[in-house]
Amino acid sequence: MAKPRLVAAVLALSAAIAAMGVGQRHDFTTTSAAAAPRAYVVGKSGLVQVVDTRTGTVLAHADTAGRATGLAVSPDGRRVYVVNGWTGAVTEVDPDTGAVVDRLFTQVQLSQAAMRPDGRRLYVSASGSIAVIDPEHFRVVAAVKVPGQPQGLAVHPNNQVLYVANAQDGTVGIIDTATAFQTSTVQVGGLPQHLAISPDGKRLYVSGMSLGEKTPGTLSVIDTTTNQVVGTLAVGRGAGSIAVTPDGSTVYLTLPKESSVAVVDTATMTVRERLPFNTPSVAIAPGDPRVFLATGTTTTVLDSSNTVLATYRMRSGELEDARPRQFDAAVIAFPPGQPTATGLRSSSSKSSQSSTGSS
Repeated sequence: MAKPRLVAAVLALSAAIAAMGVGQRHDFTTTSAAAAPRAYVVGKSGLVQVVDTRTGTVLAHADTAGRATGLAVSPDGRRVYVVNGWTGAVTEVDPDTGAVVDRLFTQVQLSQAAMRPDGRRLYVSASGSIAVIDPEHFRVVAAVKVPGQPQGLAVHPNNQVLYVANAQDGTVGIIDTATAFQTSTVQVGGLPQHLAISPDGKRLYVSGMSLGEKTPGTLSVIDTTTNQVVGTLAVGRGAGSIAVTPDGSTVYLTLPKESSVAVVDTATMTVRERLPFNTPSVAIAPGDPRVFLATGTTTTVLDSSNTVLATYRMRSGELEDARPRQFDAAVIAFPPGQPTATGLRSSSSKSSQSSTGSS
């Protein structure tokens, strides 16, 4: 193994392919032409697994050798970026072979990640700032200073706006991606943790953790045209990961402290039902009606009526001394949706320069 350096250290792992798709009703076929063929799952310990969403087969796996706090996928699905938050590293993985391609050390603690839909920038929340990474050259090109403790990130489909959950001051920051500068904030209160934007880009959903036993967690919705909060729903303790259905009609919100998932009707901002799953992460691929839940040693797949379509068994890993290491799914991710035709900048336009580099 090469010695670590600040920007990158190339690590090699042997490719591995395994068929361990054991699950409940796993032999279904999807009729959606837009169904995602692969899901990308990372465990708490940094193990990555690439899953065939039709059969549950683990196509490849990798070990990023550090506790994972975030995950993002390139638009073409050819690269996976794992945030090893405690060690301040971002690890680049080839999902076809399971090889660790590169590793970027930032020297600060990191949290979550989001890929811009055009694939030209990867954003990672850090202590007091957002690291802006050029995926092509895998280097930090800017650092956006933000107040509080940034957590969840989301990028507007037009690529022009990055949203960040500022946990300590109860706001959502609005960042101009061209200048890498926070232009304004929206007060949502509580402890904002996770963000998800509707496919049409008109609504941003914010989960907020509870403040003590008497103050519930919340799901807030921001109108991205006016940048105003247009609804807030009390949902219980420990509001976490969020996913929005392709038609924008439903939001899934994990409640890890209550071992459940809230299914929210976005038109009325009411909880339609609560699903009995203990999961830290929920994800929905662009255009795919299925819902994917990280359920420990398995990945659970639901249809649009919340019926379990499949439960896929994940692979276990091994420590250096060959002792088995149980997979504990922490985050599921898919490639971002393609940019909308409205409001896109020309690909030949040049971004402005920030004080720390090009955004």
